[in-house]
Amino acid sequence: MQKIIILVFLFMASKIGSQSFTGNVLDRQNKAFYGAVIYWLGSTAGTTSNENGYFKINRTPENKKLVLSYVGFKGDTVEIPESLDFDIFYLDEGITLNTIDVDGIRNSNTFSRLNPLNIETLERKEFKKAACCSLSESFQTSNAVDLSYSNAATGSKEIQFLGLRGLYTQFLIENRPAFAGILSNTGYDLIPGTWLDQVNIQKGASTTIYGAQSMAGAINVQLKKPDQDAPVFVNVFRDLHGRTEANLHLNKIWNEKRSSGLYLNSTYHDANRDHNGDSFQDDSKINRLNGMFRNTFYSHTFEGQINAQALVEKRKAGQIKTDNPYLIDQEISHINLFGNLGYVNFKKELQNMGSIYDFSYSKINSSFGNTKFQADEKRASAQLFYIHPFQDGIHIINTGPSFHYNQAEEILNQDTIQYKESVVGVFLDYSFRNTLHLDNSFSFTISQRFDLINGKEALYLPRANLRYLFAEDWTIRASIGRGYRFPRIFSDQSGLFASSKSMIIEDIVKLEKSWNTGMNITGKPYLNGKELTINFDLYYTWFQNQLLIDLDENDAQVHFYALEGKSNALQLITTLSYPILDVLNFKIGAKYTHSYSDYKKGNLQNLQIPKYRGLVSLDFSSPNKKWLLNLTSIYVGKMRLSAKENIPHEISHNHLGNSNDYVMLQSQLNFTHKKWEFYTGLENILNYTQHDAIIDSKNPFGPYFNATEVYAPVAGIKPYVGIKWSL
Repeated sequence: MQKIIILVFLFMASKIGSQSFTGNVLDRQNKAFYGAVIYWLGSTAGTTSNENGYFKINRTPENKKLVLSYVGFKGDTVEIPESLDFDIFYLDEGITLNTIDVDGIRNSNTFSRLNPLNIETLERKEFKKAACCSLSESFQTSNAVDLSYSNAATGSKEIQFLGLRGLYTQFLIENRPAFAGILSNTGYDLIPGTWLDQVNIQKGASTTIYGAQSMAGAINVQLKKPDQDAPVFVNVFRDLHGRTEANLHLNKIWNEKRSSGLYLNSTYHDANRDHNGDSFQDDSKINRLNGMFRNTFYSHTFEGQINAQALVEKRKAGQIKTDNPYLIDQEISHINLFGNLGYVNFKKELQNMGSIYDFSYSKINSSFGNTKFQADEKRASAQLFYIHPFQDGIHIINTGPSFHYNQAEEILNQDTIQYKESVVGVFLDYSFRNTLHLDNSFSFTISQRFDLINGKEALYLPRANLRYLFAEDWTIRASIGRGYRFPRIFSDQSGLFASSKSMIIEDIVKLEKSWNTGMNITGKPYLNGKELTINFDLYYTWFQNQLLIDLDENDAQVHFYALEGKSNALQLITTLSYPILDVLNFKIGAKYTHSYSDYKKGNLQNLQIPKYRGLVSLDFSSPNKKWLLNLTSIYVGKMRLSAKENIPHEISHNHLGNSNDYVMLQSQLNFTHKKWEFYTGLENILNYTQHDAIIDSKNPFGPYFNATEVYAPVAGIKPYVGIKWSL
């Protein structure tokens, strides 16, 4: 007891003796500055802001004036009262030198050259190039992530990444795993676009800090924060196919330490369009209510967040007729409590200790014709970490324990599968970054994780990322790592329920395991005084354990069984971006995918993954920044379709062999005036649609009905308009 009392007094004494000042550095659009320089005038004491614009700097009674600067922005010197310990600072764009203005131009789609991890970042401006009503739609102008279609009956979508389904990409929201388990293939559609602040696409094996589920990579989403968002924000969107979106943000900064925000989203889709006359709706009728309550706080000692999200989605689709129609009803409900807490009052700048926590409950209740499906899942996770720098941040160690618990149940008609998974793990992440010599410098991150699954199976998960600046404007990276995920037999394949195929489960694979390796070259040389961005990615994923979904074994069945043999995916991505004029930026991308698995009928190309894709995008921005125009064209190559040996040719002739390749074209125009933003756009301008997308649509209760083989849009050109207003 005496030792404890002494330690408490020592801690209190250290707190009294140490003083620091904290703050946030933002631009006039409340965008955080990463790497802003902050120091006391007349002193050598300085620091830089982190990715959230946050900084902490030690102070003495002599420190009165704080100097803030960022490349391309006007610096500022602010007098700080002794009683003030936190403030928010705003920097204006452009540096004034006598009568010359130097404007800072930031690309909305950037590739990091300094991080050992291969991270592609989508900024807020990138989300203005498309309707972007949800996170999944925010990738429409990206060359890294692809949108694919689940089935023609519901119109639902999912993503593909590095030649694999989005199931093998870890979904993170502010560094915590989110929408896993039974919502793995729908979670990207449940985050509204107006909530997005930044999306970081991590390619290949990154780090094990946040878990080992990033088998092909990870997508880490940063949401808007109450202290950085507008106090009031309103958005209304409507398209000609009957979809209406409404968003409301209400934020309040209570004081310099605490802020709160309420984020509300409503989606309503009420159309009965059937453009091809097959009696099935082109799009689902959707009613969705989605809300999030955010709270952030800062102090000398602690900083953190407490957040809660709740959503309910009701989706109806199927035939538009009254005589024994084939109907689809699906209801999803999800509640989530999450946040973080960190101790930041260490003497060393990069030293800190923190935690991330997450508790959620999800439920699905659906029917597809005569097929009934229900699922629910409870999830709890906690992650602790401690970061310690050595030699002014050249060496950094990040370590800590974690705990994850999942309990789920799936019921398909009369078949029930139950899951119970507990994972106790510990990670150790070591980074070397020679920050004193940036040119031609070498840096790397070695990440290791040990997980004990259900108290029985121990897994060692090593990962390594290396980066080398081999020339002034060129960076090369290499990475390798191991990952795993817990599959959900039915939820992962819920799109297949819109067919007459019966589900045959031969094996239940409790754990899918894989390795990923790859390389990246990023160059940013100057051409005619302007920066040309060149990015080249080559990644290869191979599975040790995998649950295969076989649609070729039998026309009337879907077979689930464990991989015996090889399963791999290789993807090559090339992206070039260049500002042709000061107001016109050009981006072109190409992608090659080789994705094959050993099925019972042999080594076959995985279904509905195109070998070739391409992208061309033009961005126009007026000199006064009021007008923004984007035109994006996407080429989608041919895909392998499942075998149909016993299906009559007259109802399957458009679904034999490979799909057709096609081109998609979309455009959006934005105009900003003071606090108002007006936008209008067109999706699928070329009006390309997949003909006879549903096999045997006239007999949905018959043996051949199949609405799951969708490789292209089923609806035609889609005009839309929207308004945004902020206070």
